[in-house]
Amino acid sequence: MKRWARVTLKILGGLLLGVVTLAAAWAAFNNRLVDDAPRPVPEALRVPAMTLPAERNAFFGLMGLGMAGDDPQAEGQRRWAVIDEGRIPPQELTSPRSWPSTASAAGKAWQCDAQTQGCIEVWARNAEGLRTLMEAHGDIGRRCEAVARPGMAVEEPTLTLREPLKIAGDSYIRRGMIFHALPPLNCQRWLQIRAALAGLQGDEAGMLGFARQADALTTAMLQGSRSLIQVQIASVMARRHWRVMTDLVARHPDSAPALRAMVAPLPAQALDASTWIRTESQYGRETIREAYCLGGSVDPQMEEPETPLVCEPRFFAMPNATQHLMDETWMRAQAMASSGPLDLLSWEPQLPSRWWFGAPWRNSVGGLLVSVSEPAYVIYFRKQASLLLLNEAARLALAASAVDPAKRAAWLSQQAMDARLRERLAIDGDHVVARVWEPVSSQDTLRYRIPPGATSAATVTGSNPDPSPSKS
Repeated sequence: MKRWARVTLKILGGLLLGVVTLAAAWAAFNNRLVDDAPRPVPEALRVPAMTLPAERNAFFGLMGLGMAGDDPQAEGQRRWAVIDEGRIPPQELTSPRSWPSTASAAGKAWQCDAQTQGCIEVWARNAEGLRTLMEAHGDIGRRCEAVARPGMAVEEPTLTLREPLKIAGDSYIRRGMIFHALPPLNCQRWLQIRAALAGLQGDEAGMLGFARQADALTTAMLQGSRSLIQVQIASVMARRHWRVMTDLVARHPDSAPALRAMVAPLPAQALDASTWIRTESQYGRETIREAYCLGGSVDPQMEEPETPLVCEPRFFAMPNATQHLMDETWMRAQAMASSGPLDLLSWEPQLPSRWWFGAPWRNSVGGLLVSVSEPAYVIYFRKQASLLLLNEAARLALAASAVDPAKRAAWLSQQAMDARLRERLAIDGDHVVARVWEPVSSQDTLRYRIPPGATSAATVTGSNPDPSPSKS
């Protein structure tokens, strides 16, 4: 063999040996035999137990609005029990009572998005059609009115954890996929439209009664939502509520004092990101655990509920080490959340900065998965900060009615508030404009109407003296 051929073979052999050695070294640091020991869930990430008795928890009443039985509270409790059991049949996912659809002009008016649109005007233009539409759906609407009452309380329940996972129906992720967004959103819309229609007919008592019910429902959702999904639903409801209330004040100045009281500072629970951080942490923990469970297919969520599961980590998996990285990320978020949602605006992923080339040598796959998920939550931190901003904007709009229009810009600049809020608020004619951190329905600015000429001194403070109530 020629000398160049021998040299080439030696080089290739050395490269191959190097690759094999590197792969063997990597495998030695990335297998379940060298995984971390299990650790208990950090106390700061534990989801707290329920405290509200089921019979007083309006979450179940809202869930049962479309059910067949006469008592939505009992029906909601029954449905939740079936969901939690993990063996829910397909017929349980359908509801015999339905809300209006968008099939008609009145249906389109029903679907008006009060976060970003002047729905009071839309509903006024379509008043006759809306009355007919709501008469046709009066059954479910009356149930909504019975559940949404001042003094109501909501506490979102959490699914029971199954240990060990034996069948596909035990899957936490599978059970958590059943979504409950529409009942509270539609119930709120029903009450707001009824308030608007009552106001058009000169029925001040009826308007204020339905508005108070919508306010009670919105506040209960803000206080009792615990999962990230439900927190987002409550935020949508709050934004709709503030826009509807400020527009009602502009249209019905004689009712302004009572309506103003329904645009209150956010409850502390709505500003506390640690609530949904706990549930998201638990969801992630269960996702890691279920990633190593197999039934007849590769996904237990697609199996029939009774399909047996075999749960065992693959040889090159390190679920405990992955979970510890995830816990570390959430604990850092928890620490930042303790001082209010505005501080979470500075959230930046940190794990990749500690590794060579953005990837860890040990637990490479798990580390990359966690580092990829870190930036995904930035949008939700911004949404929570934007909720605080929009609450400030709505209350400022009501307070500004008592200020001379020519002096409103200067008045706004003198309001005591966090500088991060101030720089995103402005007066534009007869509106307070808020530039949110994250677009709402594709709009990055939202407007709240300043009611024309105050009939009495403003009863709502123009700003929150402590923009981060969660500090207390």
